[in-house]
Amino acid sequence: MLPDPDLIARSVSAETGLPFTGRRLPGGGAEPEIELTPAGHSASQTFVLTTRIGWRSLVVKLLPGAYSADLVREMGQADETGRAVFAAVLSASVEAGAAVELTVNGQRMSWDDGALWDAPWTSLILELRKAQLPLQSGDPKQDRVLIEAWTGRVAAAVVSLLPLEGVEPVDPELIGFPEGAVITVQANRYERDRRNRAAALAIHGYGCKACGIVLSDVYGEAAKGFIEVHHLTQVSTLGEGYVMDPRTDLAPLCPNCHGIAHRRTPPYSIAELQGLMGKD
Repeated sequence: MLPDPDLIARSVSAETGLPFTGRRLPGGGAEPEIELTPAGHSASQTFVLTTRIGWRSLVVKLLPGAYSADLVREMGQADETGRAVFAAVLSASVEAGAAVELTVNGQRMSWDDGALWDAPWTSLILELRKAQLPLQSGDPKQDRVLIEAWTGRVAAAVVSLLPLEGVEPVDPELIGFPEGAVITVQANRYERDRRNRAAALAIHGYGCKACGIVLSDVYGEAAKGFIEVHHLTQVSTLGEGYVMDPRTDLAPLCPNCHGIAHRRTPPYSIAELQGLMGKD
């Protein structure tokens, strides 16, 4: 049974900070497809993400709209942080066993190649394929988790390149920050850049790196997507020109572990937290 596209859209929205709407594409036969579209915007002027669910495999694809030339051009002019996050998410996806194909201006390109950004972008296709997944094996919950995770990776990569129109206050209820964290988010550009958080969750998932808890496993849907993102390097020590690498600089922690980590300066490392819990 195919997971509810609206639930997939809600999860990806929470992860990326960009609202999506979801629907099941008609037809599809044995390999159903889910389509996510940026909410409140015309798909023809933005893009769609399609996820085709096969037997033990899936394909997630970015398709810009027919009239999205301006958006594609702006994505090709992303700032240094956006480019770094884009490369980090795609590299982490490959390391996790996915095949990723990036086509810009009709040519196959590498996200790690500086030449990718040399010429103005006129067309863009991004496709991720992941095989050997326990999909359609009779566990709808597991199917949903896998579809959300891999669709979220592509969404995080795409969002990293979208033009930023200022920094909006972050809704803690949407993205899972504890009450009051908006002040912290607004106080520092590293904290408030939604691209870093989206990439960290896409790469590392929602399980606490210290204790291993996934809060939705305990509290159900009420805790879906609830996790905090911890800076492994203190933000106060980062220079103005530092570009965050979500693979190595950020890690998801549950509120308990995150709170304990910051009970001293410098914060406890993840290994030290595990030692406090007798997990070393």
